[in-house]
Amino acid sequence: MSKPASGLRPCVPRVSVSSHVAASGAAATDVNACDEGAQRRLRVAFLTRRFGVRFGGAEAYGEHLVRALQGLCDVHVFCQEWDSRLVVNHTIVPRGKYLPRWLNLADFTRRCQSLVRGFDVVHTHENSGFGDVHGVHVMPVRYARLHVRHGWKNWLAVHTSPRWLGYLAMEAARMRPRPGKVIVAASELIAEQIAAAYRETAPVTVITPGVYLPRQIPEQVAARQALGLPADERIALLVANDPVRKGVETLLEALPAVPGVRLWVVGGEGDMPARVRHLAEAAGLAHRVRVWPGQSDLSNIYAAADFCVFPTRGDAFGMVPLEAMAYGLPVIMSGARYCGFARYVEPGTDALILEDPHDAQTLAQLMRQLTDDADLYAQLREHGAARARQFAWSDIARQFLAIYRQSAARA
Repeated sequence: MSKPASGLRPCVPRVSVSSHVAASGAAATDVNACDEGAQRRLRVAFLTRRFGVRFGGAEAYGEHLVRALQGLCDVHVFCQEWDSRLVVNHTIVPRGKYLPRWLNLADFTRRCQSLVRGFDVVHTHENSGFGDVHGVHVMPVRYARLHVRHGWKNWLAVHTSPRWLGYLAMEAARMRPRPGKVIVAASELIAEQIAAAYRETAPVTVITPGVYLPRQIPEQVAARQALGLPADERIALLVANDPVRKGVETLLEALPAVPGVRLWVVGGEGDMPARVRHLAEAAGLAHRVRVWPGQSDLSNIYAAADFCVFPTRGDAFGMVPLEAMAYGLPVIMSGARYCGFARYVEPGTDALILEDPHDAQTLAQLMRQLTDDADLYAQLREHGAARARQFAWSDIARQFLAIYRQSAARA
């Protein structure tokens, strides 16, 4: 069982905490616990400030993992924002109204310490020292601020900023070894970044995100009809909570050199969809670009598209190309330096790789290959779908269950 970390005083929130308890037997799961019956089911506290696929890739990762774990252990989610149809026990933790993001993280950690007493394992997706199993699914702060960037001006900017010093202190506490603590990196890329940034850490293991294979993929014509779209367009799809960071500008630069193809951009909150529309208008491509805000269900969108393009400028893993492959879409994605998932595919066989996500000319060439070469298109569909089947969430959940049991035994 986790104990409060030193330096953070546990406190019962003054504001009432709302708890939502799932009806017994109602939780949906794709995992059977038949081989775990001989052992007591672990009680797992899952900490994440935002829970729900609509919030973005990391949040989608959290929801999908909790769904897969439900048949193997008793999971209780602690979060500040909830936007999910998943039936699972959860507690909404109050948020300080005027706290900046980094102080809100410290406050969320402080509040959760008193709420999770009695759980066997605390699995956190947040950057703080509290917890037993730490899911690291983004580039470490120390690596991003002090290894990728150089120079005395950058060093001074970081070390005179309360915000960055706060993040660095919380991350250092997160990496510090303690009996029972395990760091789970979302990809080999993240594991390497942790090793480069920290000389000593708790044990690090790599467990990638997974994918739920669709039981039945809608026919493309039917999917387009459901979306109210014409059946004769050739569609390239980009799904991203932050399309700018995931390469939409490179796509817009490449699109004029790929005649007959339209671009769909799906994702983003607030003014992000409007920002993408403005970029398309500025490029003179408004008539070839369609933009949707974030969606909780992408099945018809994946089924309606012709191929997926993911020129990300930085992804620990990259769940979108994996999900696209599961729906039988050929994929173009950034190379292993920028996209962790690229290390797990065979270039040219499972997917087409864009080594530099800023290279619009090469991206246009790869897109034309998909539109002009029917044999390549069919090969990528077949091999990509086969690769996706190797990342079933049921298998990922069992890997996490093994980590939970090890952590609980060592704590």
